[in-house]
Amino acid sequence: MADLAEAAAPEPAIRAVALFQPGEADRLWYVVHCKPRCEKKTANTCLDREIRHYLPLRQSRPNPRKGQRRYSFDVPMLPGYLFACCNAGERLELLRSGYLVRTIEVVDQSLLLSELQQIYLASCGPGELSLYPQLKRGRNVRVIRGPLQGIRGKISSRKETFRLVLNVTILGTAVAAEVDMYDVELL
Repeated sequence: MADLAEAAAPEPAIRAVALFQPGEADRLWYVVHCKPRCEKKTANTCLDREIRHYLPLRQSRPNPRKGQRRYSFDVPMLPGYLFACCNAGERLELLRSGYLVRTIEVVDQSLLLSELQQIYLASCGPGELSLYPQLKRGRNVRVIRGPLQGIRGKISSRKETFRLVLNVTILGTAVAAEVDMYDVELL
């Protein structure tokens, strides 16, 4: 039964291409700045109004105290933000929902979509992503082997490990995944 579900579900690359399409006609992608702890409520509002959106999530696994069960839950990868493709009327509806602080217009739509697609593809892999401050310097690389194969980003070293950094330029932040230096090539 699980094999049928896996066969029916499109692979992440196909889903990414379908999700991160430029807006048609009067629709543009916006960065939606939410009130604290309202990211999932805003995403549900987008679902109810059939607004295409992306809320990057990651698993949070708190350290259990002695005798407690282990558990995990999804938390926003970029706290306070999600991304939505909407027209002026839908944008106003979102603002009236009571969950938003503001919407941020995106000047370079293709850059945002490219960055979001890279984060989406990396989050679908087995590796864990973590919030990482954006780097101003670093080398552009592409992963050529391993579970993140094809992902492009900037490389940075931290202690003894190396990290692939995936930027979200408009927010001035990034997410990072650990990579083996032998699995990347310079662009």
